Amino acid sequence: MQRPSVPTAFLTLVLSLTLVSLVMGRNKVSRPAKPRVVATVTTLEPRGLARIRTVDGATYEVLQGTTWRVGDTVACEHNERTRVPWQVLDGRKAS
Repeated sequence: MQRPSVPTAFLTLVLSLTLVSLVMGRNKVSRPAKPRVVATVTTLEPRGLARIRTVDGATYEVLQGTTWRVGDTVACEHNERTRVPWQVLDGRKAS
């Protein structure tokens, strides 16, 4: 003979674990998805690349945007999925 309290206890346990996991998932600290670099366009190259310089003096070679001009400010996000150096930063015009 089966006790009626066993299925009730099991159901209560499963529901409480589900609720706890949902609450824990919502309480995660939000961080930016990708690190951002703000830089100025210094050179536009004919092969579709642009050189940009950050405020601290670091220079990067990135894919050029269609409306970029020398002196424009761009914001680029770090792209970890690539191995080609000029695709490490994905830039968009900021101003």
